[in-house]
Amino acid sequence: MQDNSTNVNGERPISWTGTEIFLSVFLAWLFCPAAAFAILKGLGVENWYYGDDTPETARRLGLWVGTLAAPFQVLTYPLVLSAFRRTTWDQLGLTTRRFGRNVLAGIAVLPLLAPVVFGLWQLIRWLYGVPGEKIIEQHDLEKIAPYLYPFEWVMLFFTAIIGAPVHEELTFRGVLQPWFASRRWGGHAAMLGALLLALSFRSERLRDAWPEGMASLTEAAAPALFVLALVPLYIVVWLASRTPIAPAIFGTSLLFACIHSSVWPTPIPLFVLALGLGALAHSTRSLVGPIVMHGLFNGFSCVLLLWETKH
Repeated sequence: MQDNSTNVNGERPISWTGTEIFLSVFLAWLFCPAAAFAILKGLGVENWYYGDDTPETARRLGLWVGTLAAPFQVLTYPLVLSAFRRTTWDQLGLTTRRFGRNVLAGIAVLPLLAPVVFGLWQLIRWLYGVPGEKIIEQHDLEKIAPYLYPFEWVMLFFTAIIGAPVHEELTFRGVLQPWFASRRWGGHAAMLGALLLALSFRSERLRDAWPEGMASLTEAAAPALFVLALVPLYIVVWLASRTPIAPAIFGTSLLFACIHSSVWPTPIPLFVLALGLGALAHSTRSLVGPIVMHGLFNGFSCVLLLWETKH
């Protein structure tokens, strides 16, 4: 009898369909934040807490949206998928099986991978510092960090260490990666999705850059060009793989990186981080290790941001 904790490819068994994935992702990534934003605007938070409604206030309001939406985003997947397919929490990777060992795995892998990710990021920053090169794009949090109130820092750390890791690991390593790994063409679909995401997140910049010439257009299309540059490597991985697992991890990792395409060139080091998260999720058959590792990585990044802001 086949072990019901894995399927024939060594991944966790799945029962959800592409339609159910689309519905879950739509609710978690679009509906929940939009509903949270509507509630906050209805309560007038930007007026009674900040006293104004400026572009900076809108960015700071994003912290409130992330904090309020996070629990509902996390619950979306088990609720929706269990309603259609009676999906269990174990199938999504949220299992207590070998819990302590998986926590230690997430802690142990981070010191091995983090220096590579941060080292790559520093290399990119150095390359972008060459005279004549463009300035690295800043995340909204970097722009508003000097003005954050203590309570906003609490929301930032909560979202970065708990909310985002649980939600993103559920999305990418819990739902998408096993689904892609269950199909021979799954990695191809993930690669195509990454390209479409990269173009979507930069659509406004691409429109603005179109009349400005090739240099501006290339800069705006950088995330999409990054995806295309990785296609030959992906083909090598696909041809060398006997199962769809490695292509699925590769494609899902690039998909994860491309949700950060609005802030270039962060997708490059985040792709490397995602490869480690994907491999850890597959090897442990659990999301516990990746969530711990993801949360610690984000926490360290927040500490660095706080340090740079206060010094």
